[in-house]
Amino acid sequence: MPPLVLDLTRLVPGPLAVQMLQRMGFRAMRISAPGGDMLQRVAPEIYQALQADKESRTLDLKTSEGQEQLLQLVRETAVLIESNLPGTMERLGVGPEVLRVAQPKLVYVRMAGFREDAWKQSPGHDLTYLAAAGLVGRLEPVWRHIQLADLCGAFWTAMAALDGLRRGGGFYEVYLGEAAQTVGLPSPPFLEGNSCCYGIYTAADGHIALAALEPHLWQRFCSAAGREDWAAAAMSPAKKENSAYAEICQFFAARTAQEWEQWAGEKRIPLRAVKSEPQAVAGAPWRVS
Repeated sequence: MPPLVLDLTRLVPGPLAVQMLQRMGFRAMRISAPGGDMLQRVAPEIYQALQADKESRTLDLKTSEGQEQLLQLVRETAVLIESNLPGTMERLGVGPEVLRVAQPKLVYVRMAGFREDAWKQSPGHDLTYLAAAGLVGRLEPVWRHIQLADLCGAFWTAMAALDGLRRGGGFYEVYLGEAAQTVGLPSPPFLEGNSCCYGIYTAADGHIALAALEPHLWQRFCSAAGREDWAAAAMSPAKKENSAYAEICQFFAARTAQEWEQWAGEKRIPLRAVKSEPQAVAGAPWRVS
């Protein structure tokens, strides 16, 4: 039977981390408090997407019965992930020290907000983690649409779980405020969509994304387009007054996005049609051979 992950988290980052482990082949069990999860009430579609294929139990960990039931479950568990404020589980009598006595190989991962003592007991969310990391201004308006700190925290939590299994057990605290800094690298100026070789173009019925950044890929695009005269225009500005850019815009307007995608696949050019909605994928994003 696949190893079991107990999910004692709420909202987005914890359930997402557990879902990542599910996609790697783990079995997951959702442990809900009697009051449920706010996400289920305010965003039921997101909640259902994150909880898909998880077993479910409701335990009141404020009672001795709920605590005993958790201890029984932990004895058959490989990974436990929770997102309470540090010290909460300890006060309930089911903290990492107690649970790792019941299951010495248990990987206990706590998703916390901040490492610093002054903020350790402070609740937080994606926006405050990005703010503390100095990323809100850079990510405007992206932060309004994608929970980047939560996403980074989910990845680090899944990696902590895997590291703990590699080591034969352990207690981890993953700080979402620091996880947010994963996306804090300086912005490369050539990836802003301001040059001919890297950006979004309008097709006959939609848009395509061209990312022919390396010189040999740009040369391949120019050759496939039959326009060797564009070779020197790769890093030239994506502005209508740039004659090369205007010609490339006209070039892409002649076919549909899907037709350009098929053409690019045949020519091995880094170009894809811009999808209007996120594409769902099942399973882990790799192949093992």
